[in-house]
Amino acid sequence: MKFNAILILVLFPILSFSQGGYATFSGKIFDKNTQKPINLAYLSIPSKGYSTAVNSEGDFRFSFPKINLDSMVVISGIGYKNITQKASSFDSVSVILLEPTEVLANIQGGDAKQLVKDAFELVNKNYPNFQTFQVGFYQETIEMEKLGFVKVNEAVVRVERPHTEKAKGIERVKLLKARKLEWVGQTAKLGGWGFPNGVAIVSRSLEGGIPDYLEGGKINDYVFKIDSVMTTFNDKSVYSISFSPVSKRVKAARNGKIYLDTHSQAIVRIEYEMTPDGVEDVIKSNITDNTKKNGKFVKGYTQFLPINDTWHLADAQLMFSATFEDKLEKKFKNDATLCLRFMANESMKLGNRSAIKFDEELLTTDNFPKAARFDDRIWMAYNYLIPTAEMLKMEQKVVGKK
Repeated sequence: MKFNAILILVLFPILSFSQGGYATFSGKIFDKNTQKPINLAYLSIPSKGYSTAVNSEGDFRFSFPKINLDSMVVISGIGYKNITQKASSFDSVSVILLEPTEVLANIQGGDAKQLVKDAFELVNKNYPNFQTFQVGFYQETIEMEKLGFVKVNEAVVRVERPHTEKAKGIERVKLLKARKLEWVGQTAKLGGWGFPNGVAIVSRSLEGGIPDYLEGGKINDYVFKIDSVMTTFNDKSVYSISFSPVSKRVKAARNGKIYLDTHSQAIVRIEYEMTPDGVEDVIKSNITDNTKKNGKFVKGYTQFLPINDTWHLADAQLMFSATFEDKLEKKFKNDATLCLRFMANESMKLGNRSAIKFDEELLTTDNFPKAARFDDRIWMAYNYLIPTAEMLKMEQKVVGKK
């Protein structure tokens, strides 16, 4: 697929204004060389704290107060050159082409584990050490191999991080808007698979605590190696450091990568996939409501962006996949994948008082209000993950069952 820049300008009008003082532009981000959508790219106004991300098909929507139209928007992704231009220069619908960066020179020597330890020691310097809050979009989906999506939970939430010595690592979450689309007859076959509150899992930020599997002495459960090539992020060189368990005795073991900014040693991204034994530790083969469950994979990532001179959580995802079988009659067998994702939209300093009352904290995502369609007017000026083509197919199933 090739893009005609002149045609794009003719077809797409200039940046739109909506929702009482907000400017919005949307579109798709492609790799300039391959012409394929990029599924991990970010748009941000670093000086103001606003950001958004693409969905799995490279689609995005970026809304921000129009008072910031003179601010610079940065479009970034690991392994790509930034695009930086004034917010007012974007079209209301934009096709954006990111250019891959060339592979940098090989890295020789260096103690990979020590680099990671140093990065953890520098968290208080590179990440907020003051009270912060984020407004973000939460998405929880269940997709079945033979049926497609059967459940989509979505919400706009406010996450507060006190960062006081007493409350460090204890986020507070308030629900602002929510909806749920569910094909009840199919999700019932999964024996209630899921988490009571997935938001609490994927909204955890690095300054609130080191990942539990690398915390303290657990870092010695892994071997670290600096990869032979570097990459880039935010137009800076980045170390790619691979890690793997020292032995099969490590519980819930992971193979993964940590990306470090070579200048500040800030952790840009952590990604992993559990080993087969690790998957077995997390998704046990057991029977719940007559349903046998066998784990296939568990993987996730956490991505950070520089906002106002410190790095903030931008995007986090956790995916679980398992095979489900009706143990009694064996009439039902299917693979299902559960995906939890949090995308930050606004990252700000928190004042002296919380905006979340004690009785307003989100404790469960099970009781989101039911909806029949992906009507995105519900989100107003909030940024959200655009439903993919496969998700939209679920509308017909949900409506047809009513």
